[in-house]
Amino acid sequence: MLMMAILPARLSGEPDPLQKYRSILWDHLVALCDIGPRYPGSDGHVKTRAYIRQVAERHADSWKEQAFVARVGYADELPLYNYELTFNGTGDKPPILLGAHYDTRPFADEETDPQKEGQPIIGANDGGSGTAVLLALAEYFDENPPERTVKLVFFDGEDWGRKGSDEYFLGATYYAEQLKKEDPSTWPARALVVDMVGQKDLKIFKEQYSFRSSPSFIETVFDTAEDLGVKEFVPMLRYSVRDDHLPFIHMKIPSVLLIDFDYSYWHTLEDTLDKCSADSMLAVLRVVVETVRRV
Repeated sequence: MLMMAILPARLSGEPDPLQKYRSILWDHLVALCDIGPRYPGSDGHVKTRAYIRQVAERHADSWKEQAFVARVGYADELPLYNYELTFNGTGDKPPILLGAHYDTRPFADEETDPQKEGQPIIGANDGGSGTAVLLALAEYFDENPPERTVKLVFFDGEDWGRKGSDEYFLGATYYAEQLKKEDPSTWPARALVVDMVGQKDLKIFKEQYSFRSSPSFIETVFDTAEDLGVKEFVPMLRYSVRDDHLPFIHMKIPSVLLIDFDYSYWHTLEDTLDKCSADSMLAVLRVVVETVRRV
């Protein structure tokens, strides 16, 4: 008889240890949206970096700021900042990287009104939701030390480039280039990136680049969601999305992107808090926490 490992059932009436993160997630997202647009060079960008540093100081075992300058076609030199928060594992497995971009689009180029398309977006879902998930995970791993070391990485410059340019995921690319200078034995064993995971009626499909490069890892993620009864994860292939996971795929690190790209407010001024749901972000947090435990 084939026995399958399953999570221990939670008895009716037994408290849900993750439910408290619903309000934590929402509070982080509200704070980020209150800051306003968070594109590099903006006042909101400065305030968001300070916010991430405060969470790092409060919860991480160690953290570092990775400051660098990107060469971009229409801004020449663009100062950017990644943040890496480390939570030491209780075992000796190599680390897992959990990433999200915290910057927002400097222009709403999916707007049809020319007077609007040059304005910066709030980025509640695109930029905000993934950042809120990582910020909440910082508190979770502070309170629940993982067996495998976890590195929460807040990437900058993911959403800077104009259509048709290569000036996207600048922070993730720089982070990966620095990793290449280190002993491969210290590299993360896996990378899991969350982006645009806060919208109402969330549906996360298997992203194509993730599936082709990391079929075993993506199956683990979606099997975990199924075991947990998280209906927001749909075990079918959908979009191919260029995002912060690609630099790690190029390094042959198994890497998966969690994203709902069916979002009509993408890169518009309507990507605001009222389009988002704490329940959606909590569903993603549940799957990420259990995936980290399983891998």
